[in-house]
Amino acid sequence: MNPDVRSLLTEAQISVLRQNYNRALMNVVATKLVAAPYPPIAGLVAYAAERFYNDAPPVLTPVDRERCLIAIFVAGRRPAFALAVHVYWGLMEGMTVEETAEIIALSALYGGIDIGTDGMRTLSDTLKQLAAASDAGGDAAQSQVLLPALVAAFRK
Repeated sequence: MNPDVRSLLTEAQISVLRQNYNRALMNVVATKLVAAPYPPIAGLVAYAAERFYNDAPPVLTPVDRERCLIAIFVAGRRPAFALAVHVYWGLMEGMTVEETAEIIALSALYGGIDIGTDGMRTLSDTLKQLAAASDAGGDAAQSQVLLPALVAAFRK
């Protein structure tokens, strides 16, 4: 039987990750990761970064942006690495594990049980990765290390 996802990452572990989170650096690393496979899209990626990830007063707060993206990635059956990255990002911006699970559950309600099963599996696996990074501390908990590690762990 799988453990309750709410027990996989403690508040203390989230606190360690948040202490090592750097929003500006996260944006730079994410932008490079997205544009790397096909550099001609760098302009589109730069537009998205400027519009939705900059420090100017946003229309959507960073946490609201992450709520939306988690729902989109679950309901749209996007790759697991995209959901894993945005679960991490959402937690760093102030979401809770329970809130994330509720968003996945709501997506399953409207999209299908299989969507919920896949989403919860990805959430569970992501939380285990984050707990391990938090427990390891040091570089492992740094945004610029953790983000590429999540992508590598979940990309098939």
